[in-house]
Amino acid sequence: MKQYRRAYRCIKIFSRFHRMRPAAVLAFVLAVSLSLAGCTGSGQDRNTNQGDGSPVASATAAASAGASTAAPAAAATQTPGPAATPVPAAVLDPAALQPVFGFAGEAGKQILVTRENNDGEEQMQALNTAIGSGGQVLTIRFEQWQEGNDQSNGRELAGNLPNLSGYVFNVVGGAAKPDETYYLADSSAFNQAALVTVEPAPAEAEQLPEADPVRSSIAEAKQREIMSAWKLASLPPGRELYLVQFVRQNQDMLFSLVLEEDGKLSFMDYPAEIIGNEYSVWRVDDGGEVIPQMFSLLFAARTADGLLLGINWLGAEGINSFFLAQSGESFRELDIQYSRYTSPL
Repeated sequence: MKQYRRAYRCIKIFSRFHRMRPAAVLAFVLAVSLSLAGCTGSGQDRNTNQGDGSPVASATAAASAGASTAAPAAAATQTPGPAATPVPAAVLDPAALQPVFGFAGEAGKQILVTRENNDGEEQMQALNTAIGSGGQVLTIRFEQWQEGNDQSNGRELAGNLPNLSGYVFNVVGGAAKPDETYYLADSSAFNQAALVTVEPAPAEAEQLPEADPVRSSIAEAKQREIMSAWKLASLPPGRELYLVQFVRQNQDMLFSLVLEEDGKLSFMDYPAEIIGNEYSVWRVDDGGEVIPQMFSLLFAARTADGLLLGINWLGAEGINSFFLAQSGESFRELDIQYSRYTSPL
């Protein structure tokens, strides 16, 4: 009876120090029943080769055996998780673009969106970003509707901005480039992280030499002789935009905007047929010729299908602005366009 009392005392002592699952308690009771000497320090448990012979140490060994034997096996079979998936580059959704363009005033502190009627103020109040002039991004704030006056000369130019009817936006910080065209957007719908750096070619850059491999590739792709070819801009990394006019074939004329990337060419073709007037082919008074000074980029941005290009095309009487969306080896023109009448007085 004394031995059982000792065992009972051992259990009470142990329970003060440890919380054990039923399986561990049963293991402990069995260990005590087989060797009561563990409580008195008179000997070691014959079935246990670990511990220091004390009641707590022997019970702890038994509890540990019941509580943690599965852990090493789990660790042994653990496999590394899947490799982290690369974060895709930010893209712009062309379908989210709105047809809102404006131009900057003389001080670069105002942008005017010309309108005949004040019926879109709610839409204008949501616009807070202006993008243009080679990808320049400006924060803007809607100011007011402006009534036109009889001092206007009808030209959408910086000097005439105070006289035109439309919506006035203030440039918040920084300055717009006077007389430049800007695309206006709501920053929540226009992902600025998708913008691509635009590096315009020098204004007086020479044509691509006839032996240039890109020029040769373009001529081969179109199966047509090239009359003139210039680089318009670089769009890092590794993309170049070219302006190419092909040799006239009877009455057929053709020029193309060509994007080259890793040897791949994507074309936006502008064919024309000469009918009577050889001096106005693509635009009024263009002389049947295109040159780099006629073109500039509002911006370039990534989309899920390729690049989106915002293009300004300067003509004798005005500036046309439009978007080109890349898809495979070609571009398509979006139904978002803007024309500024700037004919000299």
